[in-house]
Amino acid sequence: MHKNKFGKFLIPCVVNVLKDIKILESVFKGNSKGYGNIIFPVSAGTALYNKNDIVLSMHDNDGDNISNKNPSYCELTVQYWAWKNLRCDVCGIFHQRRFLDLSGINKRYPYRIAKQPDEITLQKAGLSYQAVCELTDKYSVIANRRENLYESVETFYNRNDRQNFDDIGLLKDIIKEKYSEYYPSAEKYFKGTYSYFCNVFIMDKKMFDCYSEWLFDILFEYEKRKPENLFYPREMGKLGERLFGIYMTYIKDNTDISYSELPRIHFSSINGTTMKNLSFNKYLYYICPPGTKRRAFLRKLKK
Repeated sequence: MHKNKFGKFLIPCVVNVLKDIKILESVFKGNSKGYGNIIFPVSAGTALYNKNDIVLSMHDNDGDNISNKNPSYCELTVQYWAWKNLRCDVCGIFHQRRFLDLSGINKRYPYRIAKQPDEITLQKAGLSYQAVCELTDKYSVIANRRENLYESVETFYNRNDRQNFDDIGLLKDIIKEKYSEYYPSAEKYFKGTYSYFCNVFIMDKKMFDCYSEWLFDILFEYEKRKPENLFYPREMGKLGERLFGIYMTYIKDNTDISYSELPRIHFSSINGTTMKNLSFNKYLYYICPPGTKRRAFLRKLKK
């Protein structure tokens, strides 16, 4: 301690700068109470709702938005809204049924399954203000854990989603023209077997904004170039997943940006409704865990 001119001791003033953390939970025509002081539910695709369907206080059609594109862009309409309208220190995107798991419990698989996102489950998942603060002190990007497909990312997409048009070819052409420095990462990612799914992540807001600017510039250009009659539902959301993979590949290979990859939690029941999608099936999870050869084999049989 130091003395002032009157001989009295000065007590150091310690100021704790609190981070403004906003993790947005994308909710389509449903309800959610939010969780703690870091996870905030946002109505996704609100521009397409009837007034009676709007039950949340945060909407993706306020301010600068692409809410009306939700059938194609999915949770990315919430990401766009956050990019253009939200001011905070840390920003993230979760889905109503898919959160990141910060607990370290799941050390092996890309995700685990829980029944519902109640307070006890989220506490066990380490989803607290303090945990996010500590992680974001260390890492600028917290991504979801990659999943091994046991086939190339491009082959997987073409087998499951391609419909009479070379979507990946167009995407790579745009990247080569507009962001040529990312093109080697795009080639590497599409040839590799590890894929990032779900558009779920947490980032420093400056990083979030940079990534969003890059992502939507590519997707909007893609919309301009692809024939309108060849689009399919949720297409831009799925391409967004692939672009996130390219972005992460670029970060790893070409920058010193700090990152971490954590597993997800898939919630099988929301507001009393049980999801029938196989990725939420607990029995299948134990028989054919995600990221294993058994799961990859099952996917090919299903197709």
